[in-house]
Amino acid sequence: MIRSTGASAGDLKETGGTRVAVLSRIQFVEDFMMRMAWVNDNVLQADTEFPRARYAKTILWVIVHGKRMIEVGGALFEVQAGDLVVIPPQTQRAVLKSDPGMGTFHYYSVGCDIKIGSLHFTQLYNIPVRTPIQDAEAFQEIAVRSERLSAEAKSILQLLQAAGKPKMIVSKVNMKESAALLALNASSQAWFALFFQLLQPSLQDKPREIDPRISELCAYMQQHLRQKLTMPDLAKVAFLSESHLRLLFRKTMGMAPMEYLKQLRLQRAKDLLVNSSCSLEEVADLTGFAALNQFSRIFSSQEGISASSYRKRYTGGIQG
Repeated sequence: MIRSTGASAGDLKETGGTRVAVLSRIQFVEDFMMRMAWVNDNVLQADTEFPRARYAKTILWVIVHGKRMIEVGGALFEVQAGDLVVIPPQTQRAVLKSDPGMGTFHYYSVGCDIKIGSLHFTQLYNIPVRTPIQDAEAFQEIAVRSERLSAEAKSILQLLQAAGKPKMIVSKVNMKESAALLALNASSQAWFALFFQLLQPSLQDKPREIDPRISELCAYMQQHLRQKLTMPDLAKVAFLSESHLRLLFRKTMGMAPMEYLKQLRLQRAKDLLVNSSCSLEEVADLTGFAALNQFSRIFSSQEGISASSYRKRYTGGIQG
């Protein structure tokens, strides 16, 4: 799925005496997407806790001070200074209180989309929740870059006159603002590269194999969330019988096709609730739910909180 179609990063083409690096033939370059949604500089007191929540984004932590117990996907982890933490999208997490004598807990949190095609990076690589970084100098570098990235993001919000306005949606930017956003994007890309470079020793060398029919079907579902999709529809797209599709999809993705579709819709709904001014009716329509009452019922059942409460809690105040 993501292998080169005959070229490599060092593939060079002779053109009139000029050696040109041709990257367009590398499928990975076309499929890979990495985009920052937020960066938080969090300093928590010992009695501060974050309730269980599931975010639509992958969440990356750089822990610079202190120690804390967290719950991710139903499992408990003790994380501390010098650790990198990866929380996959749609994975329930909570930050627990600590003993008063433990002091403050300081970490940087980056919410992001990291995808290869329609699949999340964390779906393709077996990334551990907690990775201790033994190289103190290397960890110091990611800590410093995290501080700079946070400061740069705050500067952008001030430039856009959006600082302290959590409900403000910025839809237009001028040339100066565009240049600043491009610079922030470059900074975030460099940060991601360093973060995953530090994780590399603990990752498997190759992504797990995904049947191309399943990856294409996942992309189809992502692109057609607003439409009514049934099992016969999905089986037809994948050129499989319904029974074979159920078996292959569960083996590959760990859940049934319609459950995966529901999770995609909820993921998109959370994005719209937090990052748009769409009404609940519009969110339900844009994410393919038959009616508002169906959307509200499923959202509350899955998240343990109503859609309107989710919007109030997390708009402008992501507890990453």
